[in-house]
Amino acid sequence: MIFFKKLILIFLFLSNSLLFADHKIINIDKLTNKIEQNDKHIIVFFHMNYCPYCTRMEKRTLADQTIKKIIGKDFIFTHVNIDEQSKIIFENKTYTTKEYADYLDIDFFPTTLFYDKEKEIVYTARGYRKIKKFKRILNFIKTKSYQNLDFFDFK
Repeated sequence: MIFFKKLILIFLFLSNSLLFADHKIINIDKLTNKIEQNDKHIIVFFHMNYCPYCTRMEKRTLADQTIKKIIGKDFIFTHVNIDEQSKIIFENKTYTTKEYADYLDIDFFPTTLFYDKEKEIVYTARGYRKIKKFKRILNFIKTKSYQNLDFFDFK
């Protein structure tokens, strides 16, 4: 009898953990307040669970130590998993992950957005990016070269 009670408690705990694991809130408005003080940019990485290019981007490009160092120093990073039940707060409005992607017209994954302190998207990278190219994109954004140049003219 005690064994079954313990088993039921474990089952309830695990089911609650799984039920609420995806329910997080990503507050772009608060992130923007942080970057205003630090003169940084926000990176929002949109991905899906069963997307091989998303997984590759996460495990190779975003896991690279040089990329991690640049992001840690010059950016505020967050990710949006379209398959999660998270909520996004942007300009005092709450979206589901899918609603926010639709609002931004994102239908290709992975997609990486770069926001400035005015909550303007200054650059969009659609698709998988190798380490070398993503590093160039990060340098393009952190130097604010997007204000004067197209990315393809940036060296």
